[in-house]
Amino acid sequence: MLPFPFDLLPSSAVRSLSVRTGDFLFHEGDKTIGLFVPLNTSVHLIRTGHDGEATIIHRASAGTWFAEASIFSETYHCDAVAKGEGEVLKIEKAAVLRGMQDPLFATSFCHTISGQLQSLRQIREILAIRSAQDRVFAGLVAGLLVGTVVDFASTISLSQEATFRALRELVKQGKIENRQRGSYKLTDS
Repeated sequence: MLPFPFDLLPSSAVRSLSVRTGDFLFHEGDKTIGLFVPLNTSVHLIRTGHDGEATIIHRASAGTWFAEASIFSETYHCDAVAKGEGEVLKIEKAAVLRGMQDPLFATSFCHTISGQLQSLRQIREILAIRSAQDRVFAGLVAGLLVGTVVDFASTISLSQEATFRALRELVKQGKIENRQRGSYKLTDS
């Protein structure tokens, strides 16, 4: 099911794609063809630096949409990698651009983009924190640990080792709980 406002577009503008873990929906530099909605899987947008280090710049979960910047760009600025088996909808770029003529569509599109911008600014603030322990704690408070700890480390631009050390120390200090492997929760205190 398409999230609003994409359900306002003609069904002919939407194509279903079956994906498996590790499948690329697009690569950085590919010509843009549209944006995407994972139905029952998740997709990571990944940018690889000059040093070869990959950074997750966005996690698209089921029912959300991604690659919205592609609507106004000639090429994709990152890679999109499926994180599980499932279905992803591709929405044609031209249909989205035509949809921008509808005030309801355009307003909803901009509202979602505004929320994403706020989230990115919050992540930017977290990345400015120098202490690994403080950065990890801020990331937990912001709800950024939604996948694996390895993915979380990439999101907050720390090595896996530094992230695990910081998590162990935060557990020791009683600031967070670790009830099962890879699952951390803020304490009530």
